[in-house]
Amino acid sequence: TPFDGCPASEYYKPLWDEKPSMDDWEKLEIGRLLKDTQQRVLQYTSNTREDAWDALIDLDFGPDGRGETVKLIYRQAEVDANVYGTAATWNREHLWPKSHGVGQNGADFSDVHHLRPADWNVNSARNNLYFGRCFANDGNGGGECDEPA
Repeated sequence: TPFDGCPASEYYKPLWDEKPSMDDWEKLEIGRLLKDTQQRVLQYTSNTREDAWDALIDLDFGPDGRGETVKLIYRQAEVDANVYGTAATWNREHLWPKSHGVGQNGADFSDVHHLRPADWNVNSARNNLYFGRCFANDGNGGGECDEPA
């Protein structure tokens, strides 16, 4: 796959060598590492070369570990990785809604650091709402949030 050979332990090695606990990493240090190591900008969708779909299949694979399924954000479900882009399959969720300042093309639109595979319908229902507390279990924001958004 196009993203093999880039384990997190190697990618984040400069930070781990300096501060072994991720809790000690500072936002500016992580930002600097990302800026220094970005090799290329993926296209959001392409029929002829690697794109954000390919990256999500490689990065968010299900427990099969072979890229045959992807795990969906919000639903705790796994679906066929290679069938996507329709209301009956999965799509890509921008963790920061596009309407809140993400451009409609370019690096910020296809940045796989803030894209996740999502159930089409749950993603649509989330729309451009901010993240908030989960009231799924005890009504006070406590407990596990396993309910769909």
